[in-house]
Amino acid sequence: MVGKLIYKYFFRPTLPIRYHLKHFGLMGWISLVQGEKQMKKAALDLAPITLSNDHQLECSYLTGEKYWYQTIFCAYSLAKVMQGRVRINIYSDGSLSPEQINLFNSILKGVAIISPDAMLNELDDKLPLQKYPSLRHLRESSPFFRKLVDMRLNNRYLVQLDSDMLFFNYPAELVEAYNTGNCYFMQDKIEASYYVLPEKQIEEQFGLQMERKINSGILAYNSAAIDWDFVETVCTYFLERVPVIHPPLLEQTINAIIVSRLNAAPLNQLYNILYNNKHNTISPDDVVRHYIFKAREFYLTKEWKQVL
Repeated sequence: MVGKLIYKYFFRPTLPIRYHLKHFGLMGWISLVQGEKQMKKAALDLAPITLSNDHQLECSYLTGEKYWYQTIFCAYSLAKVMQGRVRINIYSDGSLSPEQINLFNSILKGVAIISPDAMLNELDDKLPLQKYPSLRHLRESSPFFRKLVDMRLNNRYLVQLDSDMLFFNYPAELVEAYNTGNCYFMQDKIEASYYVLPEKQIEEQFGLQMERKINSGILAYNSAAIDWDFVETVCTYFLERVPVIHPPLLEQTINAIIVSRLNAAPLNQLYNILYNNKHNTISPDDVVRHYIFKAREFYLTKEWKQVL
């Protein structure tokens, strides 16, 4: 009982503080917080970009009140390098405020904002609860799984993007894939693949060859190619065997299985993933940079300013 109380009233509430102190130190954490405030303020003053109906690419984001400013900067940087010729869908996790929605509409003119409630009729039609209980359970248990479900009910080719990225050059490979239907994923530079169960176990269970080191920061494929019955089986399997569900990791695992079955290929290293706050390998030719782990400090204190 005492242990549970200590966890509830001390360890759990202080987890974010302890995490940031451990990985960034006190001064790094202060810089991170200050950079985040500056980025939010700058997001309010971005010059509007009109998205053209003559789009060369379609992209979708999931976002909410915690990440709205990151999504705006990523989508804005993409629209900028594509001179507005991109269709952008913003899926709300249910927490976007009316003010934040208005900001998206004013900065990215022509953007589509989709609320969770707006998807319910389509969900009931395409993924009825009686037939897809595991998928629907995951969607209701965490907004994060709307990246897997809501975003992919459209039956067309689109690029799924994380918010903590910035575009610096025209994404020629993605535009070509949009026209040809080729499947791509962002590939980690580190050796391990981050899935909820070992790759070998997944491969043996589902009779497939997993692509290695899939990072779901960018996933480009045709939603019409998804076998939802198979995905339901996959979700049920993981729910029965993974004791603690970590939504981002499980979503990445399920999407990794989907794109592996579609014979997806890794994007080249100009679709760059950064892991550290210093000594990152970057190039002026980078198409996009994805900032994870300690690279969040580099992202929040310096990188976003290049978009202005």
